[in-house]
Amino acid sequence: MPEPSTTRTGKLLADVRKMPLFRQLAPMESGVGWPIPMRHRPAWHGDTAVFLKLPLYGYQRAEDGRGASLYPPFATLTVDWATGRPMEYADLRYTRPWDISGRPGAVGTFPHDAVRGSVREYIAAKEALLALYDEMLDALQEGVPFGAADEFGAALSRLMEPSLLPYYRILGGKFVERFLGPA
Repeated sequence: MPEPSTTRTGKLLADVRKMPLFRQLAPMESGVGWPIPMRHRPAWHGDTAVFLKLPLYGYQRAEDGRGASLYPPFATLTVDWATGRPMEYADLRYTRPWDISGRPGAVGTFPHDAVRGSVREYIAAKEALLALYDEMLDALQEGVPFGAADEFGAALSRLMEPSLLPYYRILGGKFVERFLGPA
């Protein structure tokens, strides 16, 4: 079992899986995707607020225990970055941001080519990206430039599951275009 994340974003993602809301609405074999940041200036309380939209997607482990089939996101859960409080749950089977006809099949597999290798290497790359998320979210909260934008984009590009990228483009619009380039 891997060590728990040392980053605030990593801890928040782990805490999401423990929420009664998540346990009630997400199937057991659900993944929490890469966060899509959003900033409200001013928020309802007058200050800047930063939120994370978290795509929830299905997966099915391979019979040999190596990897998994990935399914399109079925929902998003938006949480407050500062508190982790759930702010919105959107069932994408209801909101239908893309064409849904019938039961969706697998759209790809994990791990993809860019992250094949040792589990230790993947976890280190994931922790590095989560640390960059912490930096970016702090910058958004404070209203200052994010100095590691290029490094963040390269790390996200490497770790983003290519089969889920079209869905992220719809869900994350400007964020995805800025850090992963146009479609």
